[in-house]
Amino acid sequence: MSARLLPAVLVALAVLLASRGGRAGPEDNLLAGLSPSRHEETRRARVLTDGVATETGAGWNTELSAVLDSRRAFVEYDLGSVKTLESAFLQADNNDEYVLSVSTDGRSFRELWVAGPVDRPGMRERSTSALGSTGRYLRLAARGGDGSYAVSELQLFSRALSAPPVLETQVAPPTPVRVRHALLRFGLALSVFVLVAGAKLRRLAVLGLALLPLSAAVSLASAIAAAWPLESRELALLRAVVAAVALLAVARERLAARLYPACPAAVKATLVVTALLSAASFYDLGRPQFWNAGESRPEFVHSVDMRIYYPFAKYYDELGYDGVYQASIAAYVEDVPGATLETLRGTEIRDLRTHELERVGSMAPEIERIRERFSPGRWREFKQDMAFFRAMLGRKGYLTTHSDHGANATPVWVALARPWLAWTPVSERVLVIGGLLDPLLLGLMFAAVGFTFGLRSMLLALTVFGATDLYMFGTNWAGATLRHDWIAYLGLGICALRRERWLLGGALLGLSITIRAFPGVVLVGVGAACAIAFVMRWHVTGRFPSLREHFSMHAPAVRVTVGALVFVAVSVAVTGTLYGFGRWGEWWQKVSLLDSDIGTNDVSLRSLIAFGSDQSPSATLRARWQLYYALWALSAAVVLAVARRARPDQAALLALPLIVIVFNPANYYCHFIALLPLLGSDTGARGGPLRGDSPVFSHLGVSGPLLLLCVAEYWTVLDPDLGRHFQLETLFTFAALGGLYVNVARVLWPERPAGELSPEAELAASAQGRVLPMRPAAPRSEPKRLSV
Repeated sequence: MSARLLPAVLVALAVLLASRGGRAGPEDNLLAGLSPSRHEETRRARVLTDGVATETGAGWNTELSAVLDSRRAFVEYDLGSVKTLESAFLQADNNDEYVLSVSTDGRSFRELWVAGPVDRPGMRERSTSALGSTGRYLRLAARGGDGSYAVSELQLFSRALSAPPVLETQVAPPTPVRVRHALLRFGLALSVFVLVAGAKLRRLAVLGLALLPLSAAVSLASAIAAAWPLESRELALLRAVVAAVALLAVARERLAARLYPACPAAVKATLVVTALLSAASFYDLGRPQFWNAGESRPEFVHSVDMRIYYPFAKYYDELGYDGVYQASIAAYVEDVPGATLETLRGTEIRDLRTHELERVGSMAPEIERIRERFSPGRWREFKQDMAFFRAMLGRKGYLTTHSDHGANATPVWVALARPWLAWTPVSERVLVIGGLLDPLLLGLMFAAVGFTFGLRSMLLALTVFGATDLYMFGTNWAGATLRHDWIAYLGLGICALRRERWLLGGALLGLSITIRAFPGVVLVGVGAACAIAFVMRWHVTGRFPSLREHFSMHAPAVRVTVGALVFVAVSVAVTGTLYGFGRWGEWWQKVSLLDSDIGTNDVSLRSLIAFGSDQSPSATLRARWQLYYALWALSAAVVLAVARRARPDQAALLALPLIVIVFNPANYYCHFIALLPLLGSDTGARGGPLRGDSPVFSHLGVSGPLLLLCVAEYWTVLDPDLGRHFQLETLFTFAALGGLYVNVARVLWPERPAGELSPEAELAASAQGRVLPMRPAAPRSEPKRLSV
């Protein structure tokens, strides 16, 4: 070949290769700049065809990505006429499947290409040059993965490509960052509003100030809509922000009462906002928190929890406290093709009699015998129910649930839950409705709190309820049936005590005790004054008083205790008759095992002492037993000493922290702190003033440490180490409770003028069951310090 012909040949080959394949440019993309002809449940669909992608590995939810909100979401394009389709390219979130479908009429679509998951994080590219099809209408949808679907760029070509197309890439801050900025701006705007709004400002000026947080709220709503669904960090920041603003509101009202009095309406409005946002954050702003693996979609049912508690309640007679996992494996072996005890022998399963983690192979004899507890009809029904949960959790997810600690509810809980769970066929609708029982009970409780303790107490309690991170461990129990019922009964009982309905209050406290035993500590607080006064009378007079005389002096405490104990006794008798008294023994053995172990997510004095060592928690606790028992005794003494000087309702509340001293509860049981703001006083509570000596605790002194706890917990959420997370959680919780008790003690033990009451007179007054009057300290020359 001559040198003159060589350039011409090379040019011809280049043209030929360009027509047969190679790297495509924007002009070759059939979708370049094309707007969707139709889309549903998709945000920012316009960015799919703008030729701009995110950096490889970037976060999935940015302004450069279209977000498909569910498996039902899709985006469609009309190419104008039937085209040849050879190659496709997209950049999308790594762990999902993205499906391209094609149609010639826009009604009947067939699957064209599935872009599968990529084993690397962030936004990742997928491409194919093997479409070999024709069509006019193109549809993009998503499925599988984690339910968070995002695509930054979609391109389509009529020829095969030898290399991915050239893309323009940009860096965009993830929309969660925008949410965080908007949250902080909203918190700042609300803080400025409550700080500046004074009692002497005109109403019009206060309304003008309200425009500042209102405009920030609009910006926040826009940011949340763009970033939806919010992730755990943003929800945690929302809780911290509302807690900080609520703390600022009560501090501003208390500490600046003389210099610049607060506008009461502004404070109330601020607390209403924080309470509503806090409650909404508890329920993830209404978004389903759980995942239906069988249908690859989010759901409202707490399937992991209900997979245990539904059969536990429905088949309580057959399963008891030890059989749910054995029966579940037996049903799995019978119903799943190819599954045998031999193929599952390595699968982990918790022995619920010892709480030791075993393997299916070692428990095979018990699994084979479990069917003998069922009649043939009940066994068929049990297998049908387990098939439902298997479909919901997926086979792999279903098998992993066998390592949990099983159900630990009392027979009384079974008696209350069984009418709904046992008399209805299992379905998603049944479980969703069952999950609404808790919000219904909690709503009733907070309404009673507002009626009894006043609006501020109710708003602060609701803020702490939603803003604390103590309930978080991958779930907040929404979507489960009757998991917060004991808190609702406890709160209703304390409201009854405040109304001096002693027997009713005792019965409600007894109901809470029969659901979760540890609320029984409230009786210690209620009876503290009665018991201590009995001993003090002997100390002062040298003899014990008659029981009739002594109990008549402490009639409220006696009636509350009798009401609780009678309710507990009747409940045990009734459920023992229904299910056998042996069930109570099984329950006691189970909760004793749970309480004796120190788990990663326990929040208690034991976990506080045990962690922070290279040894196991149990070994560390044994090595530090002197410190543990010294703090145990000191804490109990402080609680009793404080509770004996308070009203019965206050004494019950002040005794609640004994739960983390005496017992070893998991983190979510420590949600009782949401009731402690009821110690704060509200003037003008609906229903008028109540009788009796009433030590007054300020909202700042009571709720302040709890709100600080909610703010501090944000930083625990950022720690990926669960062990360290709960160690900090425990430390912060004890610091908050300690601060609360210091503030309460300052009110219960005020400074008194010298010689006003002798120790003997004070002992005698306490022995008569009277709360000592709260008299102010002697005047000083320097300004008095404001009590908190």
